[in-house]
Amino acid sequence: MSKYVFFAPNPTSIAFLNEEESFHACRVLRLRNNDKIRILDGVGGLYEAVIDVIDAKKTSFIKLTLVEKQDKPPFQIHLFVAPTKQMERMEWMVEKCCEFGIHRIGFFTSKNSERKEIKLNRLEKIAIAALKQSKNLFLPKIQAIAPLKQVVESIDLDSSIHILFAHISDQPVLTLGKLIKLNQSYFVFIGPEGDFTNEETTMFLANNFTPFSLGKAILRTETACIAVTHAIQFLHD
Repeated sequence: MSKYVFFAPNPTSIAFLNEEESFHACRVLRLRNNDKIRILDGVGGLYEAVIDVIDAKKTSFIKLTLVEKQDKPPFQIHLFVAPTKQMERMEWMVEKCCEFGIHRIGFFTSKNSERKEIKLNRLEKIAIAALKQSKNLFLPKIQAIAPLKQVVESIDLDSSIHILFAHISDQPVLTLGKLIKLNQSYFVFIGPEGDFTNEETTMFLANNFTPFSLGKAILRTETACIAVTHAIQFLHD
């Protein structure tokens, strides 16, 4: 079994690594022709292959063999977050949530938001690196930033979707662990450091979103995102 893992979105039809993955294989790992590698396609497939021609710009592979295939995950986590002022904290959050296993990370602007734009391409690269590190089978979608109202209106509601939002309230709300129903699609909203406004909370409640608590401690935005992702994964395990 190869210890070298690469990402290739369509390995059954395109038998080579992209330039970035090729450079890593050739210049960093210094692999050679006929070395075995493993390939993640990001949509549920894990393959093993043999390097045919090692090249810093276009490494090709042969003898592609399916090792593991999952057509659909038993549950999905879709996280929506108001990005913090320091982008490094969001990058760290994306890395760790992807390592735990998540299916989408979207960003939104709200009344108390500190940041109005994100570097989508950089976050996608971080997600790919985390996929290879964790060897998860599904590459999460990193969704561009949009106004909160637009994100809420874009969600198609059905019985298999459980929508929750982190809520700091004087009136106690249930913790996440007491609200999770297993094997569903979870859409979770994490607000900015100034929290959601009363108007935003009213909008959530009007759309039948469920408020939840992560305990007595008030967490940073990025910490809350990681805590939610881990908690849902842990409850299913």
